[in-house]
Amino acid sequence: MREARSFNHLEGTIMEALTFGNLRPEDDLMHAVGGDPSHNESMFFNFFDTGKKTGGFVRIGNRANEGHAEMTFCVFLEDGSVLMQWGRIPLEDKNAFRAAGLSFTVVEPARKIAVAFRGQAVRIADPLELVNPGQAMRGNPKVDVDLQLDVSGVGPMIGDRDGSSKDSVIFLDGVGHYQQAIRADGWLQVGEERTPLSARGVRDHSWGPRIWHSIARDRSLWVSFGPQMTVIACKTWLTGAEHADQMGCLIENGNVTPLKDIVIRTRFRSGTYYHNHVLLELTDVNGRRLDLTGDVLRYAPLRHRKEGEETVYLGQAMTHFTCGSMQGLGLSEYFDAESRTAGLIEYSRRGEACVE
Repeated sequence: MREARSFNHLEGTIMEALTFGNLRPEDDLMHAVGGDPSHNESMFFNFFDTGKKTGGFVRIGNRANEGHAEMTFCVFLEDGSVLMQWGRIPLEDKNAFRAAGLSFTVVEPARKIAVAFRGQAVRIADPLELVNPGQAMRGNPKVDVDLQLDVSGVGPMIGDRDGSSKDSVIFLDGVGHYQQAIRADGWLQVGEERTPLSARGVRDHSWGPRIWHSIARDRSLWVSFGPQMTVIACKTWLTGAEHADQMGCLIENGNVTPLKDIVIRTRFRSGTYYHNHVLLELTDVNGRRLDLTGDVLRYAPLRHRKEGEETVYLGQAMTHFTCGSMQGLGLSEYFDAESRTAGLIEYSRRGEACVE
């Protein structure tokens, strides 16, 4: 494991691109397509400008053996609305991340990526309308959107290139996977109005078999408190498993400290499975304890359906986190199989926190 030293040139120093784990910088590029029918190579970026209360996530997943790409564009705006677009389109080039106007271009592996979206999105006044996605997408106005971000790593790529070691800080069984703290500078233009962005967040890249319905529930929380700290905390329960796999770390001035224990206490909006308050209790490998409090500002209830399989629900929330004197925006992503949601709704009716 190589020591990670990473400094952002935008803050007056120079970033040295290194990796944490068995990764190589060239893992930022596309990988050979495996024989599994569910082979997926995807890249995901979340980004938030705390000052402008604007941000969200973008994702492309290439499913080469199925002949299509999946794309999602979800950006929360300061006025409370959300820009939303998604699609499943024919895959034109398995060696590129390009789908329906969204593109990710590696400029310099492990250091710089260009993220761009130019096309139409639906501006939904209340993100909760997405509980009925067809109605929300048809019943709200389409707007022209131009997103241009220069993404820079502010820490190393953290993960495992083949998913063979559960001791890796960022790990998916049998899948190449890493995450990286980022800074994203550029703009978002909606119609004629352009908003400069100076955002922070985390990006994710994985390649290998991907079966959405193999997961019973998942909690992924990413938050940046500016240059001093980014937090990654994730817990996943596979279908039929009693215990969660957990992964996470603290990235502080480019240095990575793995997490030893993650406890998540969640409260839900009354009568729903929509999370609206999170207490994150973290202990790192050195025994240091951090408590993060998160209040959901915007929530988009999304879902993933497949014929013959249980529907899975994905709650994507722009969340304001505090930790001591630090504060920042991040993404809290809750993933639950349909059979799990009744239990969460019961917690909400009793006004109790669910401890995971």
